[in-house]
Amino acid sequence: MAVGTQLGLLLWKNFTYRRRQRIQLAIELLWPLFLFFILIAVRQSHPPFKQHECHFPNKALPSAGTLPWLQGIVCNVNNPCFRHPTAGEAPGVVGNFEGSL
Repeated sequence: MAVGTQLGLLLWKNFTYRRRQRIQLAIELLWPLFLFFILIAVRQSHPPFKQHECHFPNKALPSAGTLPWLQGIVCNVNNPCFRHPTAGEAPGVVGNFEGSL
């Protein structure tokens, strides 16, 4: 049997099965619509707002050593967001951890 014929028969069988169980068919059609309308309602009640570009301070990776890595974690616990690029984001600068303890 060709693939198209098998697909057609499978779709016909599914249609016949769904036609006999009307409540299940109604639920399968209305449930995604219900969820979609909830998403629309949430989107309408909370419109998007414009937020500035966020720059985070540098953090050392574990490959830089245990002490600089732990200092990066401890010193930037609250993870602040800055409007302008931080010092370590300049082109060609690998890190600005020279003055750290």
